[in-house]
Amino acid sequence: MALSYYYGHEADKYSFIRIPKVMVTESIFSSLSLQAKILYGLLLDRIGVARKNDWVDEEERIYVIYPIAEIQDDMSISKKKAIESLAELEAIGLVEKKQRGLGQPNILYVKDFITSDAVVSE
Repeated sequence: MALSYYYGHEADKYSFIRIPKVMVTESIFSSLSLQAKILYGLLLDRIGVARKNDWVDEEERIYVIYPIAEIQDDMSISKKKAIESLAELEAIGLVEKKQRGLGQPNILYVKDFITSDAVVSE
């Protein structure tokens, strides 16, 4: 298969998920699977949507609504793997989940990887 080169303005024609470099290079994040790191990048991307939708709680904290089914679809993974990846992020303190009940998806607070318990330098 012969793939094409990128030319000039074409470099900007795709959207990308940004994963903080420290999540790959720093030992504090070494316990996270690659899928959990990608999910964190997707959650960071969703913060922009949350801001536009004014998803802010009474303490002015931005939250994200990202149902497990959407995580499954976006990452092409099973429900079990989506739940496990989210649980990894919760366990390390990068995500806090708040249940809403009545069949509504959970609210997810995405926490700043720099200001977590251990301050990580880039």
